Amino acid sequence: MKTKLLILCLIMATTAQAATKIATQHFEVNDSIRLLEKDDPAAMGYKFVKSVSAQWPVTINGKKSKALNEFLVEQVFYASHNRNSFPSTPADIKALNNCVKKWVHSNLRTSTMTQEYIVKEYGTPGLKDIDSEEDPMSRWYETIDLSPSHNVGNIAFFVLNGDTYYGGAHNVFGATYYAFDTALDRPIHLKDIVTNPRKVLRMLPSYDHRDKDTKWWDNVNVTDIENFFIKNGKLVFIFNPYAIGPFCDGIIEVPIPLKTLRTKGHLTPYGKKLLK
Repeated sequence: MKTKLLILCLIMATTAQAATKIATQHFEVNDSIRLLEKDDPAAMGYKFVKSVSAQWPVTINGKKSKALNEFLVEQVFYASHNRNSFPSTPADIKALNNCVKKWVHSNLRTSTMTQEYIVKEYGTPGLKDIDSEEDPMSRWYETIDLSPSHNVGNIAFFVLNGDTYYGGAHNVFGATYYAFDTALDRPIHLKDIVTNPRKVLRMLPSYDHRDKDTKWWDNVNVTDIENFFIKNGKLVFIFNPYAIGPFCDGIIEVPIPLKTLRTKGHLTPYGKKLLK
């Protein structure tokens, strides 16, 4: 009997691993634009650099997922709004890489960080001041990086990390999570897991254990809690700097146990399965 039970457990474990095995391929795109010319062409200043890197999922359990590819291309690169760069959803890494190159190049030249902006903010006579330590333009940049985060059952979580610096006291960074059910072959949203996101939103401040003075919950709405992942039996909501607290608080995680949500009747049938 014990032998049969052990074999059954091994089969279940092997099946679970196979259901969420994601193969990825790395690609990276970098581009830059000279915002203002200097007397010394070799100088490092007056450049704005944009970088994109990704561990892009190519197969799930040995099979390609068109739905996952389309979902991530839209979420990461806003493909429907950038048809010049993404006329269709790229079918492979080579095609994706070419589209991203076009997107990065176009994005740099339509950014607010243009020559006109710089002249307006700093003025032509005072351009030498831009090289000061307080505002080192040679380090102006935008970077984004996508990679798989972890799996919970059939749900694969991907995380998009972003970091920008446009001068000033510090950079601005953040993380955005995307959930995809590899068995259903479709994205998962908060409404798939909880019955009423608004009720869950009202619960969140009581699970935020920071000092009261740094809690900024007054202007948070339902769309702000679509950034989440599941781990260790908890639904974890992600808030980037300035969303519910000052920059010094960094990225804030507010976890709620799934069991608590079930007890309060807030889990959908799909959400309840995540407890098994």
